[in-house]
Amino acid sequence: MIDTSVLIVGGGSVGLSLSAELAHHGVSNVVIEERHDVNPHPRANAVACRTMEYYRRWGVADALVAAGIPPENPADYYWVSSLNGREIHRLSLPSQAQLDELRRHTPFGPAERLHWSPYLKCNVGQNEVEEILRSHLAELEPAELRLGLRALSFDERDDHVETVVVDDDGNEQRIRSAYLVGCDGGRSVVRAGLGIGYGGEGGLAEFVSVYFRAPELMSAHPLGPANIYFPLHRDHAGYLINWDRGESWTYHLQLRPGERWDEVDAVARIEAVLGASTPIAVESVQPWTAHALTATSYGRGRVWLSGDAVHLFSPTGGFGMNTGVSDAVDLAWKLRAVLEGWGGPGLLATYETERRPVGVRNTALSRELYERLAAAMVHGDLLDEDSPEADRLRAELRAELIEQESLIASFGVLLGYRYPDSPICIADGTPEPADHPQKYVPTSRPGHRAPHVWLTPDEALYDRFGMGFDLIRTDPGQDVTALVDEARRRGVPLTVVDVDPAAVGLVYDRALTLVRPDLMVAWRGDAAPADATALWDRVTGWA
Repeated sequence: MIDTSVLIVGGGSVGLSLSAELAHHGVSNVVIEERHDVNPHPRANAVACRTMEYYRRWGVADALVAAGIPPENPADYYWVSSLNGREIHRLSLPSQAQLDELRRHTPFGPAERLHWSPYLKCNVGQNEVEEILRSHLAELEPAELRLGLRALSFDERDDHVETVVVDDDGNEQRIRSAYLVGCDGGRSVVRAGLGIGYGGEGGLAEFVSVYFRAPELMSAHPLGPANIYFPLHRDHAGYLINWDRGESWTYHLQLRPGERWDEVDAVARIEAVLGASTPIAVESVQPWTAHALTATSYGRGRVWLSGDAVHLFSPTGGFGMNTGVSDAVDLAWKLRAVLEGWGGPGLLATYETERRPVGVRNTALSRELYERLAAAMVHGDLLDEDSPEADRLRAELRAELIEQESLIASFGVLLGYRYPDSPICIADGTPEPADHPQKYVPTSRPGHRAPHVWLTPDEALYDRFGMGFDLIRTDPGQDVTALVDEARRRGVPLTVVDVDPAAVGLVYDRALTLVRPDLMVAWRGDAAPADATALWDRVTGWA
């Protein structure tokens, strides 16, 4: 007997997201997590636009928006000498409420970022994300979250995996599953069991994160309200993140040479960057290390890895959790396909083919952003002086910081990733747009993200999709009977989505576009394929 189709080791944001995606695909799964409670210390602070598109499918996006910075609050980011010093640079993005209003009055165009996604980003703590996902899983019958369990080892057999787990009292038990996925972080038991290591560079810098409440902090400095402040003075190097209306904060301080995280006087350092005394209640203090590491393999056979188990980031850019969630969404539909029998023997291997290059790309970019930001945090009191030399320094820093805006406005990273070498995407010979961290070019080219389009003021094209493949048809005269019949014969879930070419033609410029369950384009053409069998063989891993 198989206890579950998929066992997920690790119930953080990626493990929970994988479980939810599998459950929405109808795949039974069990998540085991050692911690009974979510870590209350906020870590990742931004659920990116792409991740929010997946969460919208599950119906939890609104809850996340409500749990974070109020949607009416402006999304401002300040680079300053200190909170009582000079403003060096500021980036302002629309709040979620402003985005919803602006895009209703802004004509659609591929170059208009208001229309790239239903979301810019959702500023909410990872702890809130995990609480909401735990509650969501409780409503999904195919998913089960078991707390207080830790994986010790696993044994892969021909037709299943047996995993030994231990509970809080030291009692061992075995869980049998068709597949095992390790979402168990940087010290992954599953990755170690596979003998897989990391490549890249670890230990870029040591930080301490101070989570505190200071209800008067926002009014205790002359700058305006913001989501994040980046103090550039070397004595205050790091960043402050607001979690609500300006009452709850984390201060991520880069440790000085020889400084221990548990010896930092948190209140003194907060008041030093503020330049004033204010009521402060420290809730928790946790250390962390910036890395740029990607696993040398994402798994094999019946055992796979996702999230921090395959990549460790510097948090600059906010790519870590969001890259992991896209890993999970890619893997989930492929697991469903092989479990249901319509996925071919080559399908699961494409998880690594597609996602590992993205992991390498994103960790490298995050490292670059960290190093460039750190290079701007080496100056002292000159930052605040009134002198020609100080003016030149601030101007140089401002120019550099504008180039670094992919720290915040990283649309090219989050929406512009692509799978150019995927054997399950059918290339059409069209030129590939440049891969730029800030600039996203909406395209329905195979191997790219299916572009978002608003069909009505409140309905997105994605809202018409199912959880399987979707065939977007802009020419109702195209006969897709053979394609639909072959999918039905194989058991491939397929929805035909007829849309007005006037609404989507700027980005869906072919009569037919086949979108995969992970919202990536598999194939497109101006007529149905002559050989439907060959197409389905290719995109489901049989060819």
